[in-house]
This record gives sequence, C-alpha cells and structure tokens, in this order.
Amino acid sequence: MKNSIFHAVRGLREHTYLAVVGTGVIAAALVLLGGYAMIVTNLGAVVSGWKRDVHVSAYFVPGQSPEAQEAARAELALRPEVELVELVTSAEAQVWMLERVPEVQPIVEELGEGALPASLEVSLRAAYTSPVALDAFAESLREGGHFAEIDYGREWVERSSAFLHTLTILGVALGGMLVLAALFLVGNTINLVVYARRDELEILRLVGASDGYILAPFLVEGALQGLVGGGAALSLLYGVHALVVARLLGGVPLALGEGGLAFLSPVAAVGLAALGVSIGVAAAGFSVRRFLSRLA
Repeated sequence: MKNSIFHAVRGLREHTYLAVVGTGVIAAALVLLGGYAMIVTNLGAVVSGWKRDVHVSAYFVPGQSPEAQEAARAELALRPEVELVELVTSAEAQVWMLERVPEVQPIVEELGEGALPASLEVSLRAAYTSPVALDAFAESLREGGHFAEIDYGREWVERSSAFLHTLTILGVALGGMLVLAALFLVGNTINLVVYARRDELEILRLVGASDGYILAPFLVEGALQGLVGGGAALSLLYGVHALVVARLLGGVPLALGEGGLAFLSPVAAVGLAALGVSIGVAAAGFSVRRFLSRLA
C-alpha cells in the first residue's frame, strides 16, 4: 500500500497539469450536482412549508346559530386530520375584511350585518395535506350539511407537489449525465497519463508484475483527484451559499421559512465527496485496464 501511495504521489507530481485538469473536471461536475441538490432541497422545504400551512375554509350555511357553529367546531377539532380549528364569526370576518380592504366598507355597510358568512378555519396535519386527502376531507365536510362552501386550494397544492416531483426527476437525469461526462473526461486525462508512462508499464508487465500491482497507484491517483475535487466543490458551494445567497436574502425577502436557505446536509456533503472519489477511481480503473488489455 505504501508503495502504491508513493508511486501515486510521484505520478501526480510528474503530471501535475493533467492531474489538475482531472481534478477540475470532477469539481465542476460536483458543483453542478451539489448546486442542483441545494435547489431541490430548499424548494422541497418551501413546498413542505406551504403544505403545512394549507388551510381549509368551511363557510357555514346562512342561519346557523352560534351554538350550532360552536358545536360544529368542537366536533371538527376531534378529528385526527385536524391540527387546529378556529371559529370566525360573521362580525369577525367583516372586521378582518375592512382592515385589509377598506374600499369595500360602503358595500359591507349597505348589505348590513351578516354580509360575510361565519366560517371554520382548519389547519390540517402534514400527513393529510395531499390532494387526495384534501378531497376526502372536503367531501366529508360537505356531507355534514353545515357548510355552504368549502375552499382549500386543491389545484395549487397539486401543482406545487407535481412541480417538485418533476424537478427531482430532472435532477436524477441531470446527475446521471454529469457523472457519465465526468467519467469520460477524467478517463481521457488518465489515458494521457497512462500513455506518457507506457514504457514503464510495459516493463512492469515484462518482469511479471500483476495487473493489481500496476493498477493500484492509478487507483490511488484517481481517489486523490476525486477527494480534492470533492473538497473544492464543497468549498465553492459553501462560499456561494454564504456570500452570494446571503446578500440576496438580505436585499430580497423570500418566504423560505425560519431557517432561510439551507446548505447541503452533512450526509449529502459526505456523499458528494464520496461520489468524487468514486468517479476518480472508476475512471482510472477503466483507463488502465483498457491499456493493460492491449498488452495481453
């Protein structure tokens, strides 16, 4: 093992330019992958926050007594889907409307008391915010006969979930193409290194060196390039996150939750570095084995 590391370090030193190119290719691919992963992760957090804030507004049939409205609220609060339910009386709804849209005051005064219906404002638990679950919950409210209209924005929830799902699929496809491109480019740079050292490799084969003995230093080289490329990619991503994104958030308010934009999780960061090592090792192994097969 020590011998392989020694030969790997010597190879990197003797072919510094090619090593830098290979490392740069790996870093570039990982930056794109990591950046896309950050986008998907943060968009997922935003959509999840939106889904957690999904509210169902159930407007009472006119003529319901305050006692009947309170009874409906108490009954709804016991359901497992419901996290919170609040009763908004007609008077409270009128005050809320006038505070936000004062221009409608003449119309509301002309219509008199009860112009706006009383309602129940329902917050659902996260497990019940899918479009199918929302449909089922709304249908159950209609069957009760207490409510004239149910408003829950099903189409908006469905579109946001579909958008995130599509974005994730595109990320997987993009990631696959980037990994293949990195393997191809890094493999070509290692091919140049192998070609430059062909005389040495041919001599090793003539004196009886095994394929594993010849291959090991190149695998170590590939692993080192991948590790350095992964570290460089993570450093660049963190720099962009800490500097550029932080300044954008300072000037442009975004509804991204209390934590703001999140960086890659520790697991994702380690996975990205491991992917860089894997690309370097796989490209080196493929290139050297192809060269050795020609000597057989």
